[in-house]
Amino acid sequence: MNARGKVPALLAGATLAMSALLGCANTQTPRQPPAATSPAATAALEQRLANLEARAERIEDINAIKRLQRAYGYYLDEGRWDDAADLFADNASLEIGFDGVYRGRARIREYLRAMGGGKQGLRAGQLNEHLQLMPVITLLPGGTQARGTWRDVILSGQLGRDAYWAEGPYENQYVKQNGVWKIAGLHWFQTLWVPYEGGWQKHGDVNAGRFVGDRLKPDAPPSVKYKTWPGAFTPPFHFRGQYPGLEPLAPVPVTGTASLAELSRREAALAQRARRLTDQDDIENLQRIYGFYIDKGLWSEAAALFTDDAEFEVQGRGVFRGRARVLEYLRAVGPEGLQQGRLYDNMQLQPLTHVSADGKSARGRWHLFAQLAQHGKFHEWETGVYENEYRNEGGTWKIHGLHLYPTMITPYESGWGRQSLPASRFEPALKPDAPSSGASTYDRPFTPPYHYGHPVRDARASSATTLPRAALDERQLASAIDALERQLGRTEDRASIENLQTAYGYYLATLLWDDLAALFAQDGTIEIALRGVYVGRPAVRRNLNLYGQAGLDDGVLHNHMQYQMVIHVGEDGRTAKLRSRALSMMGNYEKSAMWMGGIYENEFVKIDGRWMFHKDQQINTYFAPYETGWKDLPQRAPPGITASNPPDRPPSFQFDLYPKNFLPPFHYVNPVTGRAYVP
Repeated sequence: MNARGKVPALLAGATLAMSALLGCANTQTPRQPPAATSPAATAALEQRLANLEARAERIEDINAIKRLQRAYGYYLDEGRWDDAADLFADNASLEIGFDGVYRGRARIREYLRAMGGGKQGLRAGQLNEHLQLMPVITLLPGGTQARGTWRDVILSGQLGRDAYWAEGPYENQYVKQNGVWKIAGLHWFQTLWVPYEGGWQKHGDVNAGRFVGDRLKPDAPPSVKYKTWPGAFTPPFHFRGQYPGLEPLAPVPVTGTASLAELSRREAALAQRARRLTDQDDIENLQRIYGFYIDKGLWSEAAALFTDDAEFEVQGRGVFRGRARVLEYLRAVGPEGLQQGRLYDNMQLQPLTHVSADGKSARGRWHLFAQLAQHGKFHEWETGVYENEYRNEGGTWKIHGLHLYPTMITPYESGWGRQSLPASRFEPALKPDAPSSGASTYDRPFTPPYHYGHPVRDARASSATTLPRAALDERQLASAIDALERQLGRTEDRASIENLQTAYGYYLATLLWDDLAALFAQDGTIEIALRGVYVGRPAVRRNLNLYGQAGLDDGVLHNHMQYQMVIHVGEDGRTAKLRSRALSMMGNYEKSAMWMGGIYENEFVKIDGRWMFHKDQQINTYFAPYETGWKDLPQRAPPGITASNPPDRPPSFQFDLYPKNFLPPFHYVNPVTGRAYVP
């Protein structure tokens, strides 16, 4: 008690919460007598709880597979070949491009070491970024095997010598052994590998899909024959022709003999697992929202995402402490809000997040891929790694520490093979509160610290702890299970929608129009680049003809990458909204090459247990020729309505392309303040 004999409000709330949790008697309201126990009702509760435990494990497995593949990418970035090899099962296989098949972890290790020239780590001035993007993860029946489609975007080169773009999808297999997920089969299909100068307009593949196969004999020849750029190839997507979301699981066999006390303990443990899954979703939404705010110079909104005592470290400029200093730093970057001629796209990619056992803190590793420009003055590429901390304050996740370690900053004109910049020209010379903890660009290799151990070698069982709980009666347990079904259902919905939007990107990249249109509800709509609104699935299919006839032709590049998804499922569990980013590499060999960037603000509907597109709306930021980039991009309008294939409705609203600026409306409020942004 305090001096006035009262329990502090915070402690009082905690006391009441614990009383409710433990079913303690209230001194003012008599406790309701427990409901009569029915063996049949208890058995039904056991069945529901067992089904929920299986559903939670499936989401945990999907998250573990994502962390596994993303860790593989981070290890390749740093030339940690042995760490990458240890992610594979003993009898795994690896196949990259046309080098052939290498079988067994020992041979995979040998192959990866050969990729690195026989040494661990990168050379000074070597760039080896492998962005692991666009996962579509499918668990197979039995829960110990899975399939995964990914897109690998590669920035490779040696300062003073060369620079390359590379890109292609993975079709991988995964296996769960002794509770630990490992890579069972990695197969990367090379789409293109072209010099930075001239890109995919002027060059076909310069390596012909070969890396070390001429120096290290494979165990088997390539398993698939296909054409790389400028040839056309449609990868064997494991999900094609199937619903890409999560299907209902079969009921789990139960004995029907568990006691209410045992079921109460299991419900408490499951509640904690579900909470951690929700926390991970919330944290990833938080960081992605930060990126969308930074894009448009919404400094106050971005700073509001931090704790009062946060640390902010970027570009090796030093450490800034406290939310007020975070805001000061951001405002020093440039004026707040939309600015004509400013491009500041900060893509937040490849999350590897871990929530603490008590649910009060978390850590996250992220990849930054940035396009920066001031019209008429400069344009730059930037890559880097975040190692961030998060804190749960009163049920709201906030950024507690943001540490960005730049990997590469280079002018667009010259690329990373010719020039390395010490910092972006947007970064202010503002005096920090403490010196930098260590960072460099790629001309001086630096490995940002990993907050996590090796996903396979250091894997161990969860150390989660549960609060003590008295046995619930049937009514209380049923109510708790109802709440868990809603919570886990929301987590499953997010995973399904991510798969759905990602599958959309793969179909769009390969011009599989019938497969893409099948992702839409019968009354779904599509609206892209001010071409107007096409209503209904047949009209969606008709709209797709605007981008070419179905199927890839030789010499056509149409990669439409989907990432940085912020997903919110409605309270009814039947509707959802998504904000995501698109980055497209498009062109016709020896004729044209183009970048396209934009934002999706999409809506989804659940029909007969399956999520489908209800509204697909892409708001473009720019269309830029590869040769000249963004710096001197003249003002142009989006493509607009095509008279020969008219829409059913005019565009929902008008917007401008870069160098003008437009803020697509957010479907969500600021996750910390709870306020909608009003320009």
